[in-house]
Amino acid sequence: MTATSRTRRLLAALTVSAGVLALTNFMSSEGQGQGPAPASANPAAPPTDLLKAQPFDRITLIDNTVWLIEPVSPRPLPVYDPAKAKEAAKKEARKAKDVPREGNVGVAKKPAEKKEEVPEDLVIHLMEGDIRDYKIKRTSLKKIEYFEDMLLAEGDRLILNSRDPSSFAKAFEHFLLVKSRNPDWKGLEERVDKLLFAEGSMALLDQDRERGVRLLRELNARRPDFPNLADKLALAYGGRINESFEKGLYPYARRILHELETISPQNNLVKETRDKFTAKARGLVDNALKAEGASRLEGLTEALRVWPTYEGAAQAYDEAFKALPTLDVAVVDLPRPAGPFVRSPAGDRVARLLYLPLLADESDDAVQGKRPNQLVTGLETGDIGRKIDLKLRTGPRWSDGSRRVSAIDVVRSLSDRAQPRSPGYSARWADMIDRVEITDEQQVTIRLVRPILKPEAWLLGPIGPAHAAWDGRVPSADGKRRPVGDGPFFAEGEAEGISTYLAQPPAEGTSAPDPLRIRRIREHRMPNGAAALGALARGEVSLLEHVPSDRVAALKSDPEIKLGKYTLPSLHRLAVDGRNPALRNRSLRRGIAYAINRKVILEENVLKAPVDEFNTPSDGPLATDDYANATGVKPYDADPLLARMLVAAGKREMNISSVKLTLEYPALTEAQAAAPRIAEALRAVGLEITLAERSESELEEALRAGRKFDLAYRVSRCGEPVWDIGPMLCPGYDAPSKADGMSALASPRILQLLLQLEHSQEWNSARELVMQIDRECRDELPIIPLWQLQDHFAYRSRLKGPAETADHLYQGIDQWHIEPWFARDPW
Repeated sequence: MTATSRTRRLLAALTVSAGVLALTNFMSSEGQGQGPAPASANPAAPPTDLLKAQPFDRITLIDNTVWLIEPVSPRPLPVYDPAKAKEAAKKEARKAKDVPREGNVGVAKKPAEKKEEVPEDLVIHLMEGDIRDYKIKRTSLKKIEYFEDMLLAEGDRLILNSRDPSSFAKAFEHFLLVKSRNPDWKGLEERVDKLLFAEGSMALLDQDRERGVRLLRELNARRPDFPNLADKLALAYGGRINESFEKGLYPYARRILHELETISPQNNLVKETRDKFTAKARGLVDNALKAEGASRLEGLTEALRVWPTYEGAAQAYDEAFKALPTLDVAVVDLPRPAGPFVRSPAGDRVARLLYLPLLADESDDAVQGKRPNQLVTGLETGDIGRKIDLKLRTGPRWSDGSRRVSAIDVVRSLSDRAQPRSPGYSARWADMIDRVEITDEQQVTIRLVRPILKPEAWLLGPIGPAHAAWDGRVPSADGKRRPVGDGPFFAEGEAEGISTYLAQPPAEGTSAPDPLRIRRIREHRMPNGAAALGALARGEVSLLEHVPSDRVAALKSDPEIKLGKYTLPSLHRLAVDGRNPALRNRSLRRGIAYAINRKVILEENVLKAPVDEFNTPSDGPLATDDYANATGVKPYDADPLLARMLVAAGKREMNISSVKLTLEYPALTEAQAAAPRIAEALRAVGLEITLAERSESELEEALRAGRKFDLAYRVSRCGEPVWDIGPMLCPGYDAPSKADGMSALASPRILQLLLQLEHSQEWNSARELVMQIDRECRDELPIIPLWQLQDHFAYRSRLKGPAETADHLYQGIDQWHIEPWFARDPW
């Protein structure tokens, strides 16, 4: 064998050996110097929940072996074509041969731009196994499935399972994960569009139009040409518009129509809906122009609510409004009914409009008859304070035109207050009065059984007509009973939660009133404070009786709304009925007091802001700045452990295992926010509490009449503590004796002090007694004090005249003016 033959055989052997080594390195199942991969796990089975799984890719080799590997890089892999790779290698070899040479050294050329090369080998890392690192040839790779594509596929599957509402949310999570890994991943945006369309369409089928429209509108912003999107949007918007239109929510329906016009101005639904609005407005305008007075104004107002731009309606509305300037007021409670006997805060608010009092206030000017809106022109006392002579003004007439107000009306009203069957009965007045006499047509004499402190304080209430029933109503020719009054306004009626009051016509010989002075008031009963606030914000009302405490700061920043405040703060407390044997137990009452965290509830639920000097927890029944508020008395601190111990001690003292109580509260914003938290605190210390919401009028009328209760959330203002402290501590303080209202006072000691106060005939001793009552309330707990709040009212800027600070809502209304206004669309 020649040397050349031996050399060729050695090269051949080396070539075979190199091929075996290469095969070993590139096999997917084994690596050089490595054993086979573990066979205990199934490499082809992916995790069941991709969202919780560690990201992975899945590869399939040419022998159909499937493995889960760590995500490859770059993503996605460049496309590998073996033929193109071999051709490129040949071109590079030819270029190397074509390089000019000088001697044995090639002449360098300017380097050309290097194209991105696709490597022939791919390094992979298995998800499991002791040995995970391998290198494979791209020619051995049959298919690779990326983690992002698996997420998209799972999202597609979830969308198909659209009957389950949670499927859409789950699909979105899968797409969101793709977005976070690679925002530009192919197919992601199309999947999101598909999800928005599917979920929006399903929401429409489920009658969830708000969500459906929101999703489809988002899709329209992303891809307006999405198949069938225009038809879905028309269906969605049409349903919302029709539903709102039928419910009378015209501004909302117009806003939806405007959105549809912006999205699809040529849609046939736009024209059809506009025609529907204008037809409705046209009918209202035509009917209104045939009517007169209030009917004309209300018809035009409704037409402008339907379609503010209807031609000619605005001018007709301005003329009708100036003929009958109307003030719309949002309240959460209406009196039941509005009469001359005040039995609730709502009744007190309206009685000031309908009836003149004997005295407007307790001032010297009022006593001397110098105040215009009162009946008395002079007051004199005699017989060592046991006789009061009243001289009455000549001129005021009853609204039914029957006659002038005279002494007989005063006698009837004052006498009825002493009759137990009368709804205006006052036990304290009945205890003081001897008789009421008519000494002249315009003069009345009141005789008392004993001298009383400041008798003018008892003459501030309204005086009703003697020829009317207890509710101030008289029969009319049409068979209805109509209210009669002598105040600046008279009641026209109530319908659908709206009470209407008209201004009294000017007296003969007087000049015509200012054309913009208010001549009609409409009080709208709202379901809650939020609804009342919304009506003010939309301009549906011009005056809001009470601003929720947590909204005062926000309203101050609105240039179209002004705030006024009431002179006296509102005092919030829990009334306690001592007729319940459990609540007569002092340990139990103390447990209730310690259970309530006043500061936390006030800040978190009522104010939604820190407490301040005007809004603060109470230490007793009186305001912090009241002259009778005893110094050195602090509010109860919350102590749940001590409260539980006191409640348990009370149960042992009464030998009972449980205490079941009902907490009644009025439908006022602050009470609605606080009552559930108070009940929660009381349950935590071992009491069984049931909540019961009532309208304020319903609750106050029942409590003042002496009805039994357990706990009642009450809100009131205290003018003169000498007169008001009793009713504040005992709701049935003035109730008839058969109602046994005084027994509601759980503390005999406080009852004793109140009786002393009633018979006090000297101011200094009376004030000292009031301060002593306030001080001893801290330990006796006839009530559970909560907090005091600075109350506000609010009004639109078109209303002129309300004072910055007022004693009551309609103070000075005879000088108020209002301008015509209706809501216009902002576009």
